[in-house]
Amino acid sequence: MNGTGAQPAVGHPERSAQKRTLVVSHDPGFPPASGADLRNYRNAEAAARFGPVCLVSVKPNKVRNAPDPLIRVEALSIEGEPRTASIGWWRSRAENRIPRSALTRLETLVREFCPDTIIVEGVGLFKLLRPLRPLAEQLILDMHNVESDLAGQIKRLSAKRSAAAFSVRFLERKALSLVDRVWVCSNLDRQKLMTLSRHKIPIDVVPNGFPQTGDGLAPLPAEPSTGNGFPMVVFIGHLAYPPNIDAAQRLANVILPRIRNALPDARLVLAGRTPRPEVQALARLPGVELIEDPADVAPLLSSAHLTIVPLTAGGGTRIKILEAMAAGVPVIATPIAAEGLDLVENDEVLLSQSDETLAEMAIGLCLDPERRARQRLRAHRAVWARFGPQAIRDAVRDGLGPNGAAG
Repeated sequence: MNGTGAQPAVGHPERSAQKRTLVVSHDPGFPPASGADLRNYRNAEAAARFGPVCLVSVKPNKVRNAPDPLIRVEALSIEGEPRTASIGWWRSRAENRIPRSALTRLETLVREFCPDTIIVEGVGLFKLLRPLRPLAEQLILDMHNVESDLAGQIKRLSAKRSAAAFSVRFLERKALSLVDRVWVCSNLDRQKLMTLSRHKIPIDVVPNGFPQTGDGLAPLPAEPSTGNGFPMVVFIGHLAYPPNIDAAQRLANVILPRIRNALPDARLVLAGRTPRPEVQALARLPGVELIEDPADVAPLLSSAHLTIVPLTAGGGTRIKILEAMAAGVPVIATPIAAEGLDLVENDEVLLSQSDETLAEMAIGLCLDPERRARQRLRAHRAVWARFGPQAIRDAVRDGLGPNGAAG
């Protein structure tokens, strides 16, 4: 497929190759409202350095224009339209429902846009892989998680909400047989996937980016004042997601009270989409505030002294940690929360499995301004070097391969 594209943009010399990329996600990729959305949009931004991009979601989206003129935003469903039958047969709860009308619109869009590469977001959209296969010169599966591994972790927290790991593993193996390449978030996920795969296909590490403006290293933000309650601890995430619910409960019930024993003015701000009732109830506890569906997390991070991420299950984008580091907020977390980021322990991040030790680490960091300043600086430099715009652009270029982008 060789569609005609827009003229190369000034200041974007890579775009002379004019490779066309279609990114298919379940939720709208723009404007990004979660870690998954942000990954999809950052990948689209990077691909737009090499030619036009169409960012299309299964779910409705009222937004049609992205800041980059070479990124076109589309949706395969229309708000309020009559429900139609879904495609395929149901294999597991890991799969998203896809209306037949959405597939029809997608097929029409592919024929009109003529992409060189189609990138599909995860095994949740498995049902789209087979119909897209004959339409795609190159078909890439972007795995935000190794879902079978994640399903096994979540089952320990919430068996009712967890897809069975064996059925997800079946989906993953079938998906790998249908695509040309796979993207994962980290080397660790690449290793996990290689043990599952029966097909020798390229598995590329495309790490996550974080919200930023400009291409160069941004200056380290100043630490917020300690005069209006210290420390302010933030936890940002999707608050209907079982691992985040568990983390929020332990933060409010165990970790914060221990911090407040040493630092009575300590506060905890929980912020995120669609908080479950059990999370809403935490706002009644001393020192806990809940911010539902924040329009922008930047003001929260600019006023935070710490973020504590006590996940015991979960995977995926881990953008909440990258975002905090980029904003100069020290991160204290469990090892699984920072898994795959290859951060330097006791230097760029503080890690512990124990809630009690996480609280002690927070107290120690708050009482040692020099150490806190060192961690803020080193974490900020690390995240810009390994997860900044140029790093993502290079990874997407390599991940698109010879069919997707010129070297």
